[in-house]
Amino acid sequence: MVYGWIEDKKPFRVIGSAIFIALGIYALYILSGDYFAMDKYLTPDEIATEELDDDVITDIPFQVRLFPAYISFLISSLVAIPALWLELKNSRKYRIFIVASILLALVGFFVIVGMLKTN
Repeated sequence: MVYGWIEDKKPFRVIGSAIFIALGIYALYILSGDYFAMDKYLTPDEIATEELDDDVITDIPFQVRLFPAYISFLISSLVAIPALWLELKNSRKYRIFIVASILLALVGFFVIVGMLKTN
């Protein structure tokens, strides 16, 4: 997407937007699935009393720590939809949405890189 924007090549911008939308669909699948259910990571007593000790907070699984990245990819895909639509209509306003989509996807990327460095 960045290459298509810098070199003014429409097919690469369209493919980049489509990839961001596909990444958002995947993030939506993960977020709507049973991957972040509390009962997988907490005991029923901890859920009922809402008492979390320090051990539970420090032992957050890797998949759950990636939650902000999934949210970022989902929002990036929602911003990529108008970028794709405006791109196909040959409107110059697509640039705002492309920049926003790229920045949001970069946030998700750096969340993942940060999690990989801490493990």
